[in-house]
Amino acid sequence: MVGREFAHVHPADDGSMHLILPLELVSKGWGEPHPMAEAGYIPANAVMAYAPRDIAEIDILLGILRTSWDFACGHINLPSTIVIHE
Repeated sequence: MVGREFAHVHPADDGSMHLILPLELVSKGWGEPHPMAEAGYIPANAVMAYAPRDIAEIDILLGILRTSWDFACGHINLPSTIVIHE
């Protein structure tokens, strides 16, 4: 992401989003690495989350977005305390 941007949602015809997550979550499969991150152009913890297909997935995606916000604000210190979906 650029500057202070921690996430953005793509237009409704796509619905996916790019966001920044703690590396510990990226390695657990909560997002697919952004191609530009894999190439080294943006931080390694930039990920792509696919568009939700139903209400349950919207809730999951909102949890992931909230985690990205908390991470950007410095509220996440211990990855083991992060709960996105149970």
